Amino acid sequence: MPSLNKKRCPTCGRSINSRVITLFDGMVMSLIRVYIWCKQNNVHEFARKDIKHLLKGANEIARFGDWVMFGGLVYKYSKGHYGLNLGRCREFFSGKRAIASVAVKNPITGEIIYKEAKFIGEIKNIREFLDKNGQFISEYM
Repeated sequence: MPSLNKKRCPTCGRSINSRVITLFDGMVMSLIRVYIWCKQNNVHEFARKDIKHLLKGANEIARFGDWVMFGGLVYKYSKGHYGLNLGRCREFFSGKRAIASVAVKNPITGEIIYKEAKFIGEIKNIREFLDKNGQFISEYM
């Protein structure tokens, strides 16, 4: 785990501490909404502005881009443009694919170290949306 002391670049003043990014239930729910929207619109690539209405609150909007670091479900192909790997998303939502729940990113090298792989049912506060088989209950989608 990175140090709690904030380190700064002596030249530009930018933070050089590793960034710890943790997956949270709001991110999962926003991805589900985007996945459903993609299926309904028969697309898998989109501009963030196209899906902004599906993201609830400033935190989900700000953190959507972090999905590119978790399990290959979301990719970014240009500024503000994303795509979903629909097959991997379906596997994750059905409890058949585990993804990292914590990513540690080195801001200097860009290297990402993944930790704590989890299945969807193991993510805090998400169990209430799953059936007894660990799959998303369709009425929530």
